[in-house]
Amino acid sequence: MGPLEGGIFDMTKTIHRFALFAATATLALAAGAEPTPQASAASALTRVHPDYLISAKEATDWHRFKDEHGPALSGNPSWQKFMGFVEDKLREYGAVDIKRNAWTYNYWSTTEWPDNSGWSLTSNGKNIKLANYGANSGSTDAKGVTAALVYYDHKNPPRDIAGKIVVFETQKAEVPIDDYEYYSSPSGRAPPVTAEVQRQNNIRMNHMGRQLRPFIEEVVVPGKAAGVVFVLDANYERLKGYYTFGVPAIYNAPTVYVDREAGKAVVADAKRGAQANIKLLATVKPVQTWQLLAYLPGKNYGTPQDEQIQITTHSDGPSISQDDGAFGLLATIKYFAKIPQAQRPRTLLMFVDNRHYMPGMERAFEEHDYFHKNPQARAKVKAVLGLEHLGQKAYYEDGEKYVPTGQADDVRVWVTNNQRMIDMAIQAVKDNKVPNTYVRNIDRPGVAGKSQGSWLGLAGWGRRAGLPSFALMGDLDAYWTTASRLDRFDADLFVKEVGAFVQMTGNLMAADLSQLQAPPVSAR
Repeated sequence: MGPLEGGIFDMTKTIHRFALFAATATLALAAGAEPTPQASAASALTRVHPDYLISAKEATDWHRFKDEHGPALSGNPSWQKFMGFVEDKLREYGAVDIKRNAWTYNYWSTTEWPDNSGWSLTSNGKNIKLANYGANSGSTDAKGVTAALVYYDHKNPPRDIAGKIVVFETQKAEVPIDDYEYYSSPSGRAPPVTAEVQRQNNIRMNHMGRQLRPFIEEVVVPGKAAGVVFVLDANYERLKGYYTFGVPAIYNAPTVYVDREAGKAVVADAKRGAQANIKLLATVKPVQTWQLLAYLPGKNYGTPQDEQIQITTHSDGPSISQDDGAFGLLATIKYFAKIPQAQRPRTLLMFVDNRHYMPGMERAFEEHDYFHKNPQARAKVKAVLGLEHLGQKAYYEDGEKYVPTGQADDVRVWVTNNQRMIDMAIQAVKDNKVPNTYVRNIDRPGVAGKSQGSWLGLAGWGRRAGLPSFALMGDLDAYWTTASRLDRFDADLFVKEVGAFVQMTGNLMAADLSQLQAPPVSAR
């Protein structure tokens, strides 16, 4: 057989082998055979593989464990159990170099709603129904503090509040309706804002730190008030268990919250200078708290070629979902742990901060922050994502009731100013069917040509540092309170939100990040 004949014969055999392979592959695919591990891993980075994702049942089980121990405030026993659970699961999923950046601080506490044995208010001799106490507001003995009431008139403030119990009504707050890039409805546009929605938003804003904490720090403390009664524009069902935010440093003016109905009598008493008594039994003791860091190694982990994506959240809060971002990050680690390390292009750096509900919040404890003490620890970080407030149902006031709307609370996704990044965020929301979601890029006008507001989610430092960044955050209408327990948690929504976050994370793991850069930005 000459060379030409041999070549033809070998080519013929090759063609037959290829035909046999193709036929076999076609039959296997027709029979529903799994794709190769390499193909599975590659596709699971940029589109969510449902078998890798946490189930609604497991999400519920995790939250049930957390709910059994009550509010997880930084360093308290419930928080320590919560963080221990997360840490144990991280080890189970293959995370490495797990670190606790720990320190001690003075933890203030009293009884938690519905146990009101630690706090009470009488006004003009009558017991007043309280919604909750004011966090970090000092303590009294069992007799409480008795003093004259004084009404705080915003237009004509009292000249002297020393030794008096100040009654403060929250003011109406104008809530801007921010523009957006995309809204998750078939039209891609949000429905018009009704007068009722605007009213409900105003109530929500009246509760937030832009009124309460500044009043404490700028008026109550320097004015040496004997106590404070905050009358908030909300019904009791909405306000019960309300926890102060932003959390002030410990101050010595026992503080309580009342709803608008109960507040009517207190306001009337204050305007005529009646006597009142506040009791607040609290303790302060040193506790240990910590930031938690862990790494899910990528293919180059431990080498100079390693690149990292930081995923971040906070770990403390009063409700079932204020602080469940830690569960969201845990579910993200679990997902990517199913992809072999050799096929994970970048390392995930998980950072769980513990300072959100500490006195004075993050800035007050900056000297203890891990990255403040170890600035080189972010040298390999090439992209950032934040996640918080997951699985939240929307509620509204219906007279004296506070009832679910049957829909998800607002979900917000922030993204840096790069069209490919924006497209990734929108695609992740669409693919995972996350309802009632606004995608925002605050560095340009939105679909209506208006401002898209400020970056309120975590990971904002990544945007300021010029790194590709995403943040996903649920709204908090019903979740400022310790009364928001497991019955207000939506596991299916949690899974969808985690799915979108996983998809955004996976896209950043796989992408050419040089194509995702944004122009320099302001500090907003």
